[in-house]
Amino acid sequence: MTKRFLIFAGLAASLLVLPPAGYAQTGTADVTLHEISERVTFHPKGDGDAGAFVIVRNAISPLLGFAALGTPLCPSSLMVTVPQMNSCTVTAIGWDSVSTATGIGPVQGIFDVVINAPGNSSVHIPDLPVISGKFAGTVDLSPAILLGVPLGSITGTFTITKVADATGRLVYVTPSPLPFTGTFRLPFAISPTGSAVKSDKTQAAYYLADDRQTLIPVEWHQLSMGFPTVRLEVNFSH
Repeated sequence: MTKRFLIFAGLAASLLVLPPAGYAQTGTADVTLHEISERVTFHPKGDGDAGAFVIVRNAISPLLGFAALGTPLCPSSLMVTVPQMNSCTVTAIGWDSVSTATGIGPVQGIFDVVINAPGNSSVHIPDLPVISGKFAGTVDLSPAILLGVPLGSITGTFTITKVADATGRLVYVTPSPLPFTGTFRLPFAISPTGSAVKSDKTQAAYYLADDRQTLIPVEWHQLSMGFPTVRLEVNFSH
């Protein structure tokens, strides 16, 4: 109990003074998230042009991943109270509504930075939130929807709204907006003829690099029940 109290006290002290910028730059994504699953529906929506309609793709997805140590969602000061920490686990739920005509639409969601709750085994998925907030922005999936290129982008803002106090209870704080940009990488497989095809659990899967030529193999930890996941790489504005 004493150890747990000291951890929360340290978390509260470090998070309450979290600066909006000036964090360490690692050369990799500040946050990497994976879509654990996704529910997609389509419906027509009027676009205001003389009764014209466009088909909108609505999606909701739980996300799981990690924030790099020294970034806004994983401040380096946490190492004082959690010395073994080299990254922070992040969970989220996101909703978007994307036009199939443009591939662009709004996105929003909620997120938590979580640690292992008291009573959990050392291998249990972290589930106790110490930072909570929301995010919103615009998603651009036009490369994938219009061109068949398995990439997309997102711009928006993460906003921290709660942090854990010394007892572990989430309390409201002055909102801390964190502008960000991000890249979606959609998994795909290669057919015998060398063309990209939809991936499944039976084929080797890849992500496409930013040069649109280099293949990045999907690794075992990027699977969800055997299925390759969509990967989202987030970087905060410096």
